[in-house]
Amino acid sequence: MAIPRQAFASLLLLVLPGCLLRCTAAQSQPVGEAELLLQIKRAWGDPPMLAAWSAASSAAGAHCTWPHVGCDSAGHVSRLDLFIINRATGPVPDAVGGLSSLTHLDISNNCINGTFPTVLYHCRSLQYLDLSVNYIGGELPDNIGHGLVPNLSTLILANNEFNGTIPASLSMLRKLRHLMLDSNHLIGTVPQLGEVTSLEILWLANNPFDAGQLPTSFKNLTNLVSLQVDNCNLVGDFPSYLVKMPKLEELLLGYNSFTGTLPPEIWGLKKLQWLDVSSNNLTGDVVVDGFAAMSLVIIDVSQNKLSGTIPEVFGHLKNLTDLDLSDNNFSGEIPVSIGRLPSLMTLSLSNNRLTGTLPPKFGKHSSDLSYVDIGDNNLTGSIPEWLCSGSRLRSLLASSNRLNGSIPVGLAKCVTLVELSLENNHLSGVVPRALWVHGKLLTLFLRNNRLTGSLPVMMSNNLMMLDIGNNNFVGRIPTMALGLVHFSADNNQFSGEIPPHIGYGMPLLQQLNLANNKLSGNIG
Repeated sequence: MAIPRQAFASLLLLVLPGCLLRCTAAQSQPVGEAELLLQIKRAWGDPPMLAAWSAASSAAGAHCTWPHVGCDSAGHVSRLDLFIINRATGPVPDAVGGLSSLTHLDISNNCINGTFPTVLYHCRSLQYLDLSVNYIGGELPDNIGHGLVPNLSTLILANNEFNGTIPASLSMLRKLRHLMLDSNHLIGTVPQLGEVTSLEILWLANNPFDAGQLPTSFKNLTNLVSLQVDNCNLVGDFPSYLVKMPKLEELLLGYNSFTGTLPPEIWGLKKLQWLDVSSNNLTGDVVVDGFAAMSLVIIDVSQNKLSGTIPEVFGHLKNLTDLDLSDNNFSGEIPVSIGRLPSLMTLSLSNNRLTGTLPPKFGKHSSDLSYVDIGDNNLTGSIPEWLCSGSRLRSLLASSNRLNGSIPVGLAKCVTLVELSLENNHLSGVVPRALWVHGKLLTLFLRNNRLTGSLPVMMSNNLMMLDIGNNNFVGRIPTMALGLVHFSADNNQFSGEIPPHIGYGMPLLQQLNLANNKLSGNIG
C-alpha cells in the first residue's frame, strides 16, 4: 500500500484516521513527485545527464519514464540511480526527503558535499543507501541508527570526508546486511557491531582509528562474507574467532599491527577467496594442515616475519591469480607446482631466503602471467624460457640472486615487457638484440653480471632507464635513444669515440656514466 506525501501525512493521521486508507487507495500516484525531482535537479546545478527531467514532460506519471528514475506499480518513485551524474554538486537536497516511497537511493561518485543528510530520515521505505565517493563530511549524527529506517539493509558511506567517531546507534539497524564506512577520517575505537548479526559485508578499512583490538563482539557476525578492516590501527594477536566464520570469502586485515601466528584453521575456510594479512607483525611458519580453501584467488601475507617453506598446496589452487609472500623469512625452494598455476597473474617472492631454481616451465601454463618479482633471494639456475609464453608479461624483477646462464631469446622478444631488472646476478652470454630495440620496454637493469655483446646505433625510443654497468659489453655507444633519461654503462669494454652530439640523439638525458671504458672524445 502506498504511503502519502510526508508533508501532510501527520495531519491526515490526526484528523481523518478513518479516511486515510480510502484516500490512499483511491490515489493513483502522489501529487508533486515530478516537482520534487525537478527541485533535486535544480539544486545540483541542472546536470546535463538529467536534461530529460523537464517540466514539459511532467504529465501524470511521465516522471516514471525519466532516466535514472524507477517507480513502483502504484506510480510512486521508488528508485533513484544517480551515480556518476557529471557536475552534480552541492548537498543532498531536502526534496529527496519528500519521496516517501523511495527504497533505493544511489548518488555515489559525484561531487556531493555538506554533512550527512538527515532529511533521509523521512524516507521511511528506504532499504538501500549509497552516498560513497563524494565529499560529504562532518561527524555522523549520533542518532543515525534511530533516524534511518529500521529496515535499511545497505548503508554505503565509503570514500567521503566523514570524521569523528562511529555512532553507537548504528548497532540499532539490526537488518543491515552491507555496511561500508571505509576510506574516511573516522577515529575512536572500532565500534561494537556484534548485535547486527545479519551483516554480510563490513568494510571499515582506511580509517585512523585509535589503536585497539578488533572487538570480541565480532565473533557473533557469523554471516560475514566480506570483512575489510585493513589499515585501521588494529593491534593484538590475530583474532582467532575469524576462523569460525564459514561464509567468509574476503578477509582483509593488512596494514595493522597484529602479532602472533597465522592460525592454521584459516586455511580451512572453504569459501575463502581473498586473504590479505600483509604489513603486520605475524611470525612463525605457515602451517596448512587441513587445507580446504581451494577457492582462493588472492593470497597476500607480505611484509611480516613469517618463516618456513612455501606450502606446496599453493601450487594446486586453480583460481589463484595473485600470490604475494614478499618481505618475510621464507626459505627452501619454490614448489614446482607454483610454475603450473593456470590462473596466475602476479607472483611476488622478493626479500626472502629462497634457494634452488625457478620452476623450469614457469609461465608455460600461466597464460595471464604479467608480474614476477623474485628479487633479493638466493636463487640459482637459469631464467625460464617460457615466462612470456602468454604474451602478457610486463615486469620481471629478479635482481640480487645468483642466476646464471644467458637471457632467453623468448624473454628478449616479449612484446609486452615494460620492466626488466636482472642486476646483481651471474648472467653471461650475448644479450639478444631484440632487447635493445624492444618497443615497450621502459626500464632495463643488467648491472653487475658477465654479459657481453654490443648495443645498436639506435635504441628503442621508449627506453627511459638503462643500467648495464659492470659487464663485458663492447663496441660503440649508441647515437640515438630519444627517450633515455638515465644511462649507466661504466666498467665495460666500450671503445671508439663518444658520439659528438650525444645530446641531440638523447635529448632527455639527465644522468650519464661511461666511466672505465676505452672511449675517446668529448661529451657534446
